[in-house]
Amino acid sequence: MDHTSIPRFTEHEETVKGSRFITWVAPVNDEAAAQELLERARKEHPDATHHCSAWRIGENVRFSDDGEPGGTAGRPMLEVLLKRELTNVAAIVIRYFGGTRLGAGGLVRAYSGSVARALDKAGTVEVLAQESVSMTVPFALADSVIRFVGDVPEARTTASDYSADGLELTVELPVRQAADFRERLVDHTNGAVTIRS
Repeated sequence: MDHTSIPRFTEHEETVKGSRFITWVAPVNDEAAAQELLERARKEHPDATHHCSAWRIGENVRFSDDGEPGGTAGRPMLEVLLKRELTNVAAIVIRYFGGTRLGAGGLVRAYSGSVARALDKAGTVEVLAQESVSMTVPFALADSVIRFVGDVPEARTTASDYSADGLELTVELPVRQAADFRERLVDHTNGAVTIRS
């Protein structure tokens, strides 16, 4: 499924009434990667007071206040991801308590605001769902098909080998372009290519 995510890991730090808020946002493809990021935050900042988290992977969402009053950290962090319609993104906020209590409203503003600013720094990227197209190309057409694939900017060759039947090629490209790519490939080879998927 096509979705909007962020292109890279980004860190943002700010101080609110003496408390340090270190925010990490990162693209993640599964819950294990999000959990790994959280564990890394705990290892790198073992003395922090809280390691709050929120992530959205596909339709799955998870958040944790990690000891902050209920609803003041994880949920507001998640709301920022949902409002921006971001998917496959994890946000971790590492807080070092600075001695001044912020109150529920202050905590919500601090956690959601720090995630929003980290995301602003990270930027966004459109991630297009990919589909694999595997084919067997007769030897005589191998060079021509390699050039054909090379002329499709979104196509990426993921496997290439020779068998007794010719060139065995697997190409990955956006789902929305796959049907047109297959049609044009068949036309290009006058039907001589065998497409398996």
